[in-house]
Amino acid sequence: MWQREKNRRAKNLAREVSSLQESYIKRDAWTKLNVRPAKVMQQEQVLAELTQHASSIGIGLQQPDDAATTLMTRDYLSACNLLFENGLLSHNTIDSTNVQLIDNIREGYQFFEDWLDTLLEENYQHDGQEFRLTGSKERRFLSWQTWDLLRVMYYGFTRLVSSFTARHPRSFISPLRLNGSAVETLFSQFKARSGGKLTSLNYETSLRCYLAKRSLAPTTIHHSGKGYRDVELKVSYAPLVRKTKRK
Repeated sequence: MWQREKNRRAKNLAREVSSLQESYIKRDAWTKLNVRPAKVMQQEQVLAELTQHASSIGIGLQQPDDAATTLMTRDYLSACNLLFENGLLSHNTIDSTNVQLIDNIREGYQFFEDWLDTLLEENYQHDGQEFRLTGSKERRFLSWQTWDLLRVMYYGFTRLVSSFTARHPRSFISPLRLNGSAVETLFSQFKARSGGKLTSLNYETSLRCYLAKRSLAPTTIHHSGKGYRDVELKVSYAPLVRKTKRK
């Protein structure tokens, strides 16, 4: 896509995605604290450009060789768009009568559920290797740490909205203006337990330490008083066991 944008600029044509930069299409750019690359890649202009490239437009034009992978990328970014841009990061509000944002979040999350189910049900093989969600070299799905935190975010936020709107039908929630992020709070605790350097190697240890502490002190009261902030987050109990070496 970046190369196509460069070709348009060389021909003095308008760019399809004016805010796109070369560094944004690199995977490592998404792993840093700067969220702008991820936000740009989820925009409707990016989705439209990918769709246009993958489609055969005009008489005599053939579908490009990378059409299938382009559409797969488009579907992935569309799910991210629903989940974040038009969901958790939306400027709109959520109340008892307007749940469109929740529908967007559910639809976006369902894409990843279906993706994982397909890999597990088909027992997908690649170069003679069975699909393993917790494998350190698995590249066919999200990393298991990202998937674990994504589930925490999804179930935590949707249950928060369900509880809040049921008890306060005349009030609303603005996702973008929430004072704190439960997932970020959880992530910070994991990071603190790993000495400030949370990696794929010590993530499982940090998760188990958190679960052990919660089982010893399950009734922690927030300083603001007991309420929706004290709803327990969905944290999986040993869902992901590291692959052991075979003898």
